[in-house]
Amino acid sequence: MAYASGIRISSVAGVIGAGVGGYIGYTQAADVSNLSPVAGALILGAIGFVAGSAGAFLLKSLMQFVIYIILFGIVAYFFQHQIEALTGINPISATLNLLADFGLPVDSKDSVLVTDPN
Repeated sequence: MAYASGIRISSVAGVIGAGVGGYIGYTQAADVSNLSPVAGALILGAIGFVAGSAGAFLLKSLMQFVIYIILFGIVAYFFQHQIEALTGINPISATLNLLADFGLPVDSKDSVLVTDPN
C-alpha cells in the first residue's frame, strides 16, 4: 500500500517534467541540432517525463528511509540505558564516535570513550 501511495505524485512530476522538457526541446531544437521543433519537443518531453517521475519516486523513497532512520534514533535515544545494559554499548556514544571517525564535526561532550582510568 505504501509503495503505491506515491503514484499520483510521480505522475504529476512526470507530466511537469514532460512539459518543461517539451518546451525546452521545442525552443532549442533548431538552435542546437538539425531537428524540427516537434521532434525536439517529443524527445526532451519523453526524457523529462521519465526523469520527473523517477526523481519523485526516488525522493519519496529517500524521505521514507530518512524518516525511519530518525525514528530509530529516537528509540535508541530514549532506551539508551536499557540497550547499554543489554549490550554493554551506549548507542548514542557509539554513534557520535562513529560520526567523529568519519570526520563530521559532532559535539563530543556526550561521547564517552571507554578507556582504562589506571
